Amino acid sequence: MTDTTDALTQTIVLELSAVTGTDPLDLPPLYDAVDLDALKTLVEGCDGAEVQFSAVDCDVTVRGPNDVTVTPAGDRATATAGADSDGESAVQPTFQD
Repeated sequence: MTDTTDALTQTIVLELSAVTGTDPLDLPPLYDAVDLDALKTLVEGCDGAEVQFSAVDCDVTVRGPNDVTVTPAGDRATATAGADSDGESAVQPTFQD
């Protein structure tokens, strides 16, 4: 894996950790949920690409190397690490009609 893949992996793991309340080291390996090299290639190689997958009972959306959204399946809390963020997780409520 390259440094970019490692950074993207770290961002996803930290967001999953924030949403699930699980220590990052206690999460299952991310490569069990998604091919990380393919994810990096898609996200970096295709402008406007959006990749979605499930991991740790969460829906993960990746729009860029620093644009990751994690939403618990069936829950309303969302953690987002965006290009404008400083890497801190922001838990934001979402509402459904």
